[in-house]
Amino acid sequence: MRRLSALLDQQVKAPYRTAILLALAAVPLAAYAVLDLPLQHHLAVALVFMGVGVAIARHAPGLRLMVGLLSVALSARYVWWRGTETLIWRLSADGATSLALYGAEVFGFLLLLAGYFQTAFTRPRAPTPIRLDARLDGNLRREVQDGGRPLPSVDVFVPSYNEGTDVVRRTLTGAAAMDYPNKTVWLLDEKRRPEMKALCDELGVSYMTRPDNRGAKAGNINHALARTTGELVAVFDADQVPVRSFLRMTVGYFLDNPKMALVQTPHHFYNPDPFERNLYLEDTVPSEQVMFYHVIQVGNDFWNSSFFCGSCALLRRTALESVGGIAQETVTEDAHTALKMHALGWESAYLAVPQAAGLATERYGYYVTQRVRWARGMIQILRLDNPLLKRGLTLPQRVNYFNAACHFLFGLPRMVYLLAPPMYLLFGVHPLDASAAAIAAYALPHVFLSVVGGSTIAHTARHSFWAEVFETAIAPYIALITVLTAASPKHARFAVTAKGTQLDEASFDWRHAAPNLVIALLVLAAAIATPIRLMYEPLERGTLALAGFWNVYNLVILGAALAVALDRTQRRQLYRVRGDLRLEVRPRDDGGLAAGSAPNGAAAWHGRVVDFSEEGIRLRLTPDSPGGTVTGPLPTEVVVTLASHLAGPLVLDADVLETTAEDGALMVRARWAALSPAQLRRVIEEMFSGANTWIYHAAPPDRPFRSLAEVISAPWRTLSRRLGARSPSPRPAEPAPRRSAS
Repeated sequence: MRRLSALLDQQVKAPYRTAILLALAAVPLAAYAVLDLPLQHHLAVALVFMGVGVAIARHAPGLRLMVGLLSVALSARYVWWRGTETLIWRLSADGATSLALYGAEVFGFLLLLAGYFQTAFTRPRAPTPIRLDARLDGNLRREVQDGGRPLPSVDVFVPSYNEGTDVVRRTLTGAAAMDYPNKTVWLLDEKRRPEMKALCDELGVSYMTRPDNRGAKAGNINHALARTTGELVAVFDADQVPVRSFLRMTVGYFLDNPKMALVQTPHHFYNPDPFERNLYLEDTVPSEQVMFYHVIQVGNDFWNSSFFCGSCALLRRTALESVGGIAQETVTEDAHTALKMHALGWESAYLAVPQAAGLATERYGYYVTQRVRWARGMIQILRLDNPLLKRGLTLPQRVNYFNAACHFLFGLPRMVYLLAPPMYLLFGVHPLDASAAAIAAYALPHVFLSVVGGSTIAHTARHSFWAEVFETAIAPYIALITVLTAASPKHARFAVTAKGTQLDEASFDWRHAAPNLVIALLVLAAAIATPIRLMYEPLERGTLALAGFWNVYNLVILGAALAVALDRTQRRQLYRVRGDLRLEVRPRDDGGLAAGSAPNGAAAWHGRVVDFSEEGIRLRLTPDSPGGTVTGPLPTEVVVTLASHLAGPLVLDADVLETTAEDGALMVRARWAALSPAQLRRVIEEMFSGANTWIYHAAPPDRPFRSLAEVISAPWRTLSRRLGARSPSPRPAEPAPRRSAS
C-alpha cells in the first residue's frame, strides 16, 4: 500500500500528469456507470467497491484519489439509473417532485465530482522566508543567488467601517509590529471617526479616509491604491491581526516569481463560530471554515487557482492595476478580483500556515447575513463574469471557480431534500418510480462511499454529516437570495458582518430560525404519520420505511441546525487568547505601580499563562519542586513578569480577583492595573504577534459514527447545558478561548 501510494503521489506531482491520469480513468468509470447489469450483479460490485474504499480509507489514506474514483463510479451509476429508470414524466405533483428531486441529485453529483477534482490533489507549499541583512547601514536587503536586491515597498491596508476601537487597535498593533522594514500601515476609515485618527497617531500608523462610501470595501481599497505607491499591497480586515512574520513569509514569492500576483494565507479565528459556540463543540468539531482554508484552498493552489479571500493576503500592485483594481461589480470583490487576475495570466500561491487571526461571527443571525452576502456575490460572478466562458483561464481554473460559485446554489437542492419525504409521507406525492429494494441497492452504496470519500479527504478539517447541518441552517435564505440574484444580478448591496458584539442574555433567534422551524414542524408531522401509514398500507411498507428513515435523518439535521439559533451569552467585550508563556508573580510594594517593585526577599511564585487579554489574565502557578504544592496566601496586589518570546520580559501590575487550588497548583484570575499605552501595546503583541502563535491545531480525525452521534445529540446537549447555566454561578459561562502556541 505504501509503495502504491508513493507511486501514485509521484504521478500527480505535476498538473499535466494528473490531467492525463484523470482522462484515462474517465473511460472505465463512464462505461461502468451505463453498463446494463442485473440488480444482483450491481449489488455485488457495489459491495466490493465499498469494501475496497473502506480498506483504503483505514490503511492507506494517501490513496484518497482511488477512494474518490470508486465513489464517483457508484454515484455516477446511481445518477444514470435514476435518470433512465425512475423518473415520473407526467404533468402532476408526482412528476414535478420527481424532476425536482432528480435535479437536486444531479447538482449534488456534479459538486461531488468537482469537489474531488478540487481536493484530491495537493502540493502544500513550503514557506520561502526572506533573510534580512542589516550590515548595509540600515538599507536592509534580501540575499539571493545573483546578489542583493532591495526589498519591495509594502502598503498595509486595514479597511474599517464600524468596528470598535479595541478591535482595530489589535489589528493596527499587529500590523505595525510586522518584522519588515519597508512598509507603511494605513487605516482606511470609512466612517471618518476622530477616535480612529487619534488611535493612528498614538500607534504611529497612517490614517486615510474618503468623502463617500461608494463601492464599499472594494471602493475603499481602490481609493487608497490611487494615493499610495507600495510595490506590494497587504490587506487585513479590521479584526484580522497579523503575526510578526507575515511579510517575511510572503514577500519572497514575489521576488522569486515576477508573475506572482497573490499570496493568500488562511483566515484563522481566535473565537468559536456559532456552531462551535452554541452547540458546545469547541475543540471537538472543526470550525465550518476549516475545510475551505486547509483543504480546498490547498487543492486550488495545485491548479494555480487560489482565491483572494479579502484579508490576510499580499498582492502585487501592478497585477491589481492590470484588472482595474479590486472588482466592484460584485459583493464578493475578493474572489472576483482573483478571477480577473488569473484570466490575464497572473499566478497565485497559497501558504497554508496561519499568519493572522481574527474574529468569527459570534451569533447565528450574523452568520446568516455573512453567508447570504457570499452567496449573492458568487451568483453575481456566475451571471456577470461566468468562469466557464471567461477568456484566459485554464480548464482547471474554470472548474474550480465555477465549482466555488455553484456551491452557493445549494439552498434549493437542500430544500428539496428536506421536503421530499414529507410530501410522500403526508400527501402521497411519489418522487420516483422504483421498488424499495432497487432504491436501497443503488442509493445506499452511493451515499456510503460518498461519506467515506469525504471523510478520507477532509480527515480533521470537516467531520461527516456536519456539512448538512451547516447548509440546512441557512438553506431557506440561500435559496431565496440565489433566485433573486440570478434574476437581477446588478442590484445588490454590500452588507457588513457585525463582530465583537456582546449579548447579556441567552436568546433564541426566532427571526432567522423561523423558516427552519416551519420545515421542522412539517418533517415532525411526517415522522408521526409514518407508523400510521405502515399499519394501514402494507403494500408500501418498504417504500414507507425508506422514506421514514430519510425523514428521521432530516429531523436530526434540522434539530442541530435549530439548536445553533440558541445564542449563548457573550458578556466579555474582548476575547481572551490562550497562551503558554512562563511567568513569575511577586507581591507589589507599598508604592504599588512601579514595574519590578517587589521588595528584596519577597516570596515569588512561578507558573504559566492560561489565557489573557488587554483586561486581565488567567494563570496557573506551579510548585518549584516535584510533588510540592503552591503555598499562599497570594496577595491581592501583585507584579506579574511575563517571559516574552518577542522582546525583553514584560512586567505588569495586576489585582488578584480569584484563586482556586487545583492538583497542587494554584489557578489565579487577575485584572491588570492601569496599563500605559506602551504596556498595552506589548500585551497585544504578546497575544497575537508570535510567529507560531496560530499554528493550526487540528480537531480530532473524523469518525463518521461518532460524528453522527454528535449531530444527533446536539439539541439535547445544547438545551441541557443551557438549563444548567441558568443555575446560580459566581461567574457567567463563557466559551473557552482559542488555543495559542505562543
